[in-house]
Amino acid sequence: ASTAIITADCTINATAVFGGVDIYLPANVNVEVVSGGVFGGVENHRRFPAIEGAPTVYVNAAAVFGGVDIK
Repeated sequence: ASTAIITADCTINATAVFGGVDIYLPANVNVEVVSGGVFGGVENHRRFPAIEGAPTVYVNAAAVFGGVDIK
């Protein structure tokens, strides 16, 4: 397992086709999700309130017969 230290805004592009992608993010970042799915889905399981001034991780996700989970 590895731990990322996110100090600036960044973008993650994730595509799941007939499978799944799990994205684990630290609690000290904000997350914005743009997604689309065909017989699949994208779920943001994080329940943290927005943190003013914290970096934002932009997740562009697509799922086709699969799923992308943000944890």
